[in-house]
Amino acid sequence: MDGCMEARMAVTIQEIPCPRCGEGVEIFLRDGALAADSVCENCGCVLPAGARV
Repeated sequence: MDGCMEARMAVTIQEIPCPRCGEGVEIFLRDGALAADSVCENCGCVLPAGARV
């Protein structure tokens, strides 16, 4: 079971298109949700921590 919990708490980095302008936004995922706020450098759109992607 220790390996399962470690896998759930691991942070992965991905790039997704911004929902507002379509530019790439780097996000940090933990257990299927954003681990921290992410901001699009092109338009300033904020993807809040805890949001599901």
